[in-house]
Amino acid sequence: MCHTFALLQCIVLIIILGSLEAFTTTNTCIKTSRGASNLSAIANPLKRRSRTNIIHVESVQEYKEQVVNEKECISVVRFYSQYCKSCQASEPHFYKLASEFSNKDASGIKVNFVEVPLNKNTSILHEALEVPSLPWTHIYHPDAGLVEERAVSKKYINDVRKCLRCYVYGECDMDDAPWDCQEVYGECAIE
Repeated sequence: MCHTFALLQCIVLIIILGSLEAFTTTNTCIKTSRGASNLSAIANPLKRRSRTNIIHVESVQEYKEQVVNEKECISVVRFYSQYCKSCQASEPHFYKLASEFSNKDASGIKVNFVEVPLNKNTSILHEALEVPSLPWTHIYHPDAGLVEERAVSKKYINDVRKCLRCYVYGECDMDDAPWDCQEVYGECAIE
């Protein structure tokens, strides 16, 4: 039921993004195999500090390019506001999580980390995705689409880490896991 609802949300988002594409301005993005940056971040020195392994999205079109159309990597999206105290407190923990899941992973599965600030260009995206609070995270799997929605505040970052380990390494040690590792992956990596 939960996965069906997430799939339905993904389909609605793709329809919304498709219809909004004509109304949004196209921002040029540079996407590299690991670190990604966008030209608008370079042009605007007042923008939040940039990390080489975090993709910063500033428009609906960029979100579509970096997350919705991604078919090779798991994407972890952090929705935040630069004025939110909880978002500021959780930011270093999110960056640490991004560094833990760099391309050096033995699993062979790549993980992209994306940040979407709440601003006039992305507010419609926050609303369309029904982001209930900030900071919030979505995890997208390249084959299944949106698979997880979670709070990503400092208090819950370890839950996000465990959940991500499940999708990257097959370690399903979450208390609320709907199935066991063996059923999903064939073998479980947890001792």
